[in-house]
Amino acid sequence: MAAVFRSTIPAALITTLLLLSAISSPSLDSQYEVKLRFTQDEGGSDNQSSGNNSSSNTTIEENNTKNWTAHLPLWNVGDTWVYNAILDAQEIIEGESSLDGAVLDLLYGTATMVVMGVEEMDVDGVITPVYRTQTSATVTGQGHDFPVSSLGVTIDGSIDADFVNVEYYRVGDLGLISYDRHMIMDVTAELLGIGQTIEVANYVESGLYSPPLEYYDFPLAENESWNLVTNLTKTYTTISTSDLVSLSIPTEPEYDEQEWSYLINSTGNPGVSSCENSTLVWMVDDEDEVEEWRWWCPAANNYATRWTSDIALNGINATLVLASYQLATPQKIISLEVSNNSTALNSEIDCWVNISDSLGNPISDKSGYLYLTGIQRISFITDENGSALLRVMVGNSMDNTPTADDWATHGIVAYLHSDQTVGSTTLTLEGSAIGGLLRLEANRLASAASEIMTSQSKHFGDSVRF
Repeated sequence: MAAVFRSTIPAALITTLLLLSAISSPSLDSQYEVKLRFTQDEGGSDNQSSGNNSSSNTTIEENNTKNWTAHLPLWNVGDTWVYNAILDAQEIIEGESSLDGAVLDLLYGTATMVVMGVEEMDVDGVITPVYRTQTSATVTGQGHDFPVSSLGVTIDGSIDADFVNVEYYRVGDLGLISYDRHMIMDVTAELLGIGQTIEVANYVESGLYSPPLEYYDFPLAENESWNLVTNLTKTYTTISTSDLVSLSIPTEPEYDEQEWSYLINSTGNPGVSSCENSTLVWMVDDEDEVEEWRWWCPAANNYATRWTSDIALNGINATLVLASYQLATPQKIISLEVSNNSTALNSEIDCWVNISDSLGNPISDKSGYLYLTGIQRISFITDENGSALLRVMVGNSMDNTPTADDWATHGIVAYLHSDQTVGSTTLTLEGSAIGGLLRLEANRLASAASEIMTSQSKHFGDSVRF
């Protein structure tokens, strides 16, 4: 497990930081609030994290030969994954005073995730290509001793829950932007000698992450770790409720600043067919409590198994195991090639956009846009060979998952609007994001120290007669 150290800077370190302030560095976007959190891997490995080795003399050729375990996937409209699902909602039942004493067995069923579309969305002020997915689940189990206070009785019966989750993921890194979760939960029981179905909950939970929740920092490698700070805004809409048995649904928006640490400490087989070469990614909160883990399966372009402590209502935990999947074949296929997948800050790279039909025949005169964080989208039109060559200035924009081993990893995305088709690859900007944040903090401390010294000097001048 990664050891996380918070941003307490002792006095002995301030002098060093002030000296670091003299070192020049590219300008950082003002959106990055400095919260220094360092992650140190326990043990050791020849595998490195995304981007550069720790040595500043690492070459691009060395960087490209690392033992990556998974790369950024490409999803297409119609991709489908079916999971066996187990939900445990006992925790939220125990948190309801009106349901004191009730017991809810595990709920079993299936969940199906489908890529419904590709579109553009404004993400923190930037027009961004996104996937729109829908996950539909139906689970059932048994409930016992549910109190009906208005009648002074308790009931036993079957519990059925239907769950529909619409999510928007950034194409360039699968960062989760927003979601709308619709949950309907019913209990069917005999009440006063009559079989009845009582609606326990029927609501929609909507969430917006700023910045997006980047669970995977592609490409992945064993012993990699990274951190993320995001703000989650949640709102709830109650569709209907019951006077007999019901869950309490929040009526006001909720705002949550979240700090997450991610760690890859294992690769292998999670016990799912065709997913023998999977990568285990842990998600841990700022108190080192596990929030979620996932086995990412490159063959399926999605996770093979997943456990989460909160799939709904701040406490319904879930286990999902891949049962089957079907990856769609688009009518048009986009492949991206770049001259360097790892490059220095503010450098130029060449990017080839190649478009073909499902049989591999090149498509000429096809227009679209290329997207990269920190630059305006670039239009292109393919030539007679189905290719377009673009020269791109990569800039120096950081990402939201700072590590000591790279400045940033960004997705390069080509998008055909009318076809809802994308192609993507990952670009690593060489450097150290942690080093950049330290220099930014050093500059801030140097400025503060300068103001203090100016004040002290004036005070000294006013107090001493010469």
